[in-house]
Amino acid sequence: WETSTISPDSAPNDAFVPDQDGISDKVLTRVNVTVGANAVMTFRNNFNTEFSDGIFWDGYVLEVSSPNISGGDFLDITDSHVGGSFVSGGYTGEIDGTANNPLAGRMAWSSNSNGYIDTAINLGPNLAGQTVTFRFRMGTDEATAAPGVRVDTISISNASCP
Repeated sequence: WETSTISPDSAPNDAFVPDQDGISDKVLTRVNVTVGANAVMTFRNNFNTEFSDGIFWDGYVLEVSSPNISGGDFLDITDSHVGGSFVSGGYTGEIDGTANNPLAGRMAWSSNSNGYIDTAINLGPNLAGQTVTFRFRMGTDEATAAPGVRVDTISISNASCP
């Protein structure tokens, strides 16, 4: 992941990760977010990842870690222990399990969004009162590159960050 000024949704930049040719597992992390009741995360994302013949080969997810949930393990934002749910712009497909993608078998943002889309996520009651770490996690399989992923304009209502 890197800061890019090539085509952000809002100036001057966005977070970008290329969809590489070869197995990878790349994360963009934000630590020490204190989540309040009824918190909602919104952001704009633009993705074009490897997809062919109806198969989602590469993609990315949003995970969260809280010391009070599953021992601090990173879990998908939609995991029942976390309790988050998509309001809009949710995952688009299940990552294929035959080409060694580290996200194999998981729902993810994958394929082509055809430009920036809005994503909104109810963070759920299980994170309320917790200080957490969020991470976007991009997984790629053993072959074929695509343009990649851009995330911009991230906001969390009822939360604070130092």
